This record gives sequence, structure tokens and C-alpha cells, in this order.
Amino acid sequence: MKVMQSFLMFFYILNQCYEQCPENDLGGFLGSISPELWGDGKPMDKAVYNDWKVQNNAALLNSQNIINATLDFLRVYQTKFGFDFSKTQIILENTFGIEMLEKAAIKADLMYQKHNYDD
Repeated sequence: MKVMQSFLMFFYILNQCYEQCPENDLGGFLGSISPELWGDGKPMDKAVYNDWKVQNNAALLNSQNIINATLDFLRVYQTKFGFDFSKTQIILENTFGIEMLEKAAIKADLMYQKHNYDD
């Protein structure tokens, strides 16, 4: 998986969590990293994208470990910046299923194909 592909998966996974439970901190976080707000398909806050890139080896990410990578990243941001993603973590640990993962993958692939990313 390429870096932007994995970041898009990360975003669409979290977006589905937000649909299930609109946690305040997650809503603000999603707004800052949404690839859908600008015409270029890149997040407004590129620092989060860079943090994702540093923390994860995109070449090793796949559908088997993207949830764990997402959980790890959220934990870092909770500790570092004081976000409360506790409800989101529960969703990811207990109820996030294959159907949701496939939905995130489809959206990420469509967005990736729509834009010419340099990663």
C-alpha cells in the first residue's frame, strides 16, 4: 500500500466510526484531515499526514493490520495532544468489521484514482 492510500484508508475508517458515534474530538480531527475538503484531495492539516507517514511503514500496511495502525496512531495523538478518542477506539476494537473495512477501501481507492498523488 502506498502512503496516501494508507492515509485515505485511515481517514475513511475513522469517518465510519464517526457515523456510528459522533465523538466531538473525532469530528474536529476528521475535519482537519479530510481529503474531500480541498480540490486536490489532500488533507488540510498536512502535519497529521506527515505524522502518519513517519509512524507507519505504508509498504507493510494492508487490510489485516490497518485497524491496529489506526488504533496506535490515535493513542499517540491522545497522549501527545490530549484528544479523547475513547469511543472510537471501542468501535475499532469491538465492532469494526470486514464490511466496514471494504467500504473504507472502496472509498480510498476511488479518491486515490481521482487524484494524482505523489507518494
